[in-house]
Amino acid sequence: MTDITTEVFNNYKFSLKNYEQNHQSNHWSYNNSKKQKLFVKNKLKDFRRNHLSEGMDDKFYTKKQAIKLFEKIKQECGKKFVYSMLLKKNLGNSKKSLKEKSYYYTAHELFHIKFIHEIKKKIFLQKKDIICEIGPAYGSMISKLIKLYKSKVILIDLPEANFISYYYLKKQYPKKKFFVSQDIKNNNLTKKNIIDNDIIILCPWDKLPNIKINLFINARSMMEMKYDIIESYFKLIQNLISKNGFFLCVNRYYKDTVGYPVEFNNYPYDQYWKVLISKRSWMQDTIHFLLTRRAKKKNKEINAELDKIKKISQKVRLKDKFFFRRVLPNFIYKLYKRIKFFLLNK
Repeated sequence: MTDITTEVFNNYKFSLKNYEQNHQSNHWSYNNSKKQKLFVKNKLKDFRRNHLSEGMDDKFYTKKQAIKLFEKIKQECGKKFVYSMLLKKNLGNSKKSLKEKSYYYTAHELFHIKFIHEIKKKIFLQKKDIICEIGPAYGSMISKLIKLYKSKVILIDLPEANFISYYYLKKQYPKKKFFVSQDIKNNNLTKKNIIDNDIIILCPWDKLPNIKINLFINARSMMEMKYDIIESYFKLIQNLISKNGFFLCVNRYYKDTVGYPVEFNNYPYDQYWKVLISKRSWMQDTIHFLLTRRAKKKNKEINAELDKIKKISQKVRLKDKFFFRRVLPNFIYKLYKRIKFFLLNK
């Protein structure tokens, strides 16, 4: 019987052969290039210790800050809920991992727990429903949603992220039925493939069949994608979202590590959305938390909300640590970054 690390590595090698580089922005091209020697089987066990999860794992919080966040989230969400979302092992062997009673945590997971606590007040899903997370990184948030809803899940990310999430989820849910990119026959992903499996891990170029998805999620990764890729994901979401389905988008007001500013208020929502929750993200003032529900009729609710987000973004920009971003008029700064991006990518 093939061991987990071999399965994961074989799928990674398969995905590399079909890599569509357009899906990898400058942000991830640079990030992944630093880790090339780590994409081997014997590095998986320590993926949160050896930098494999670099860029997908908030490691900049001190022990004191993490403990403070943990105490705050227990007060706001209740100990019982928080403990139910944590693991009793330090999976990935993070150096930042702390322990309370028999539960391990880092600051990184606490934000996902808070997101889930927020949405569970608004979202009721059943086992037959489907959750799709775009850009799930190593799988922290989706692993907790599986615990909460027991629903089928689809993960869409680059091969480098899938390398880790496949291992992370397989270690937690060894009895679940997994389906990954290398299982696709004749380049045709079918509805039956989705129905017959529990956890489906795909690359962005693996075309989904015409299925209905009850909850789409993107948490802190659209801000690291090029606009054409963001547009393609919004088309996917708005084509496959179920009747009254949900979309959770948690991203920075702006970020320019792709080479130019990517702004939340410019995300291409169509006019069939009802706003359920819209506010600054918990303990992260540069990030916005937006939960929407698919509407039957066109309305201007999302347009009005994006205008509000734009005003918040402008205030956030005035406190930016980067001098030119802070002092230049927004249109001049964006023009400068666009020209620079064009010249560097000729």
